[in-house]
Amino acid sequence: MQRLALAVAVLLVFPAATAATATAATATAAADAVAVCGHTSAQPTLKQGSTGAEVVEAQCQLNLATKASRYTPIGADGSFGAATDARVRVFQRCAALSVDGEIGPNTWAALNSWAAHPKKCATPGTSDTAQSVVCGFSTARPTLQSGSTGTDVKELQCRLNLAMEPGHYPPLTVDGNFGDGTRNRVIQFQHCVNASADGVAGPTTWAKVSDWSSRNAYCTPPKPAGHPIDGVDTAKYQHPGGAPINWGAVKASGVEFATVKATRGLNVTDEYLATDLPAARTAGLAVGPYHFYTGTAANTGGAQADRFIAAVRATGYTGKRAGDLPPVFDLEWKDDGSGGCPPYVTVADAKAWLDKVAAAFGRTPIIYTQKSFLDACLGGTTALSGYPMQLADYRQSVTQPALPAGSSTWLMWQYTDAAIADGIPAPATGDVFNGTQAALDQLANR
Repeated sequence: MQRLALAVAVLLVFPAATAATATAATATAAADAVAVCGHTSAQPTLKQGSTGAEVVEAQCQLNLATKASRYTPIGADGSFGAATDARVRVFQRCAALSVDGEIGPNTWAALNSWAAHPKKCATPGTSDTAQSVVCGFSTARPTLQSGSTGTDVKELQCRLNLAMEPGHYPPLTVDGNFGDGTRNRVIQFQHCVNASADGVAGPTTWAKVSDWSSRNAYCTPPKPAGHPIDGVDTAKYQHPGGAPINWGAVKASGVEFATVKATRGLNVTDEYLATDLPAARTAGLAVGPYHFYTGTAANTGGAQADRFIAAVRATGYTGKRAGDLPPVFDLEWKDDGSGGCPPYVTVADAKAWLDKVAAAFGRTPIIYTQKSFLDACLGGTTALSGYPMQLADYRQSVTQPALPAGSSTWLMWQYTDAAIADGIPAPATGDVFNGTQAALDQLANR
């Protein structure tokens, strides 16, 4: 793909290139031709009146290449008509190519690149009539799962690529094999639409993915109504491949607060704490560090607090500066995949952490938890109800998170693990704040 980009760049910078140069570029494009959508790698010159699998491949690639700019997918029906001609011209303008409505070697080369790695056009599109056929493989909707193969799997993979924002979800290879990558993407999509996250493409998942792949927008979880102040929670998982978070872009996208992972248990400091916590505050977000409590041995709350205090102080956090939110205590299910209760979790051990951290920073910590966790693992205790709560509840059918016993309100609601924010290279957990901007500012010493 890199050679394709270079060939296009040469033709753009030197429009008067010699015939030999143009021939070389065409040869390179032909050699590198790829079936991004999986229909065919044959890439002849196409124009109005052309038909066949090559047209379907082109239409499908046009959909992948232009949806990031909010263009509604066109019908991938194998017939090069007026709608396809119009979308080719849109794409050629986006890619700074000669605008003639024909898909020749240079347009194919750019299209292969843009379809595999979607970019945004300078001029965005607008919503149009959704098409029922946008990938061109199959209109059947059989239940698919790990091990499934064939054109129906290709249809699913292609539609998942059209439904999920490519900057955060790298496009799947459309190969017709339902492997781990496809299963994981199905689960991610199911989280996004609040469907049962079982990794199986059944009737509900098919209906949702068909809907989202036909729109001019990507799947994003709806935000709770009536709570306009947005936040995110980040850790190393929001740095795929070591990619940095652009906190200025996060702030510019409308996010007002963040909690950044600091430590876990007795011996883990998140490798991005030292950069993310100061950078988020510098960008203008209200930000606080959080600690993931492990409870793998008895009476470790105080020692876990010591590690947390040392780690966040090393970043310059005091809890009292402008922009500093209170520390956050992450009290939840085991993170080893079992989802069970920590074996040694007790109210007394949780209080040991909370008391030591409160004394160190002069701030009452926020507790991140769930009602179901406190009910199952701490007997529905009311001993923690006096602390401000950041509550996780991903149900879209509720107007507020489920309140633990004894609690009458909540401070933050983590409503999804599939939030898409500019500047964060992977999906993050998303929150809303239960209050006004003035209340958030007061909490953050501003």
